[in-house]
Amino acid sequence: MSKLDELLEMWAKDSVIDRTEPGKELTNIPQLHSKYLNILSRHRLLAKEAEFKYNKMRKIKWEYYTGKMDDESLKQYGWEPFPYTLKSEINTYLDADEDINKYLAKKILHEEIVEVCQAILKELNSRTYQLRAMIDWEKFIQGV
Repeated sequence: MSKLDELLEMWAKDSVIDRTEPGKELTNIPQLHSKYLNILSRHRLLAKEAEFKYNKMRKIKWEYYTGKMDDESLKQYGWEPFPYTLKSEINTYLDADEDINKYLAKKILHEEIVEVCQAILKELNSRTYQLRAMIDWEKFIQGV
């Protein structure tokens, strides 16, 4: 199960509001806010780290595909020299490279988790108003 799936499952449980105890739900808001803010911060940093690794690998692969990589680096990565390519074809090779796409996929995953956490935090910020409206509705129904 991916981290995104775990996050979505956590939120599915945490998003449920116990209508019988709205006061308890109000006191849970800061805890939930802290929980998802922590996740957001961690994944923002991980997304940046993945972006740095992606950029580094893209440069390394650019050197490889353009034939500018030295023999020592080729040995370090265990690669054979790449045959001559046209300048117009290099982006095609870079876009299809598995090593580069691995880092890009990590970056995209962390960015998606960041977006989900931002949406959750936005929902938590409005939860106070939702609970107040729920309490007001119950008062209205009971004639108070």
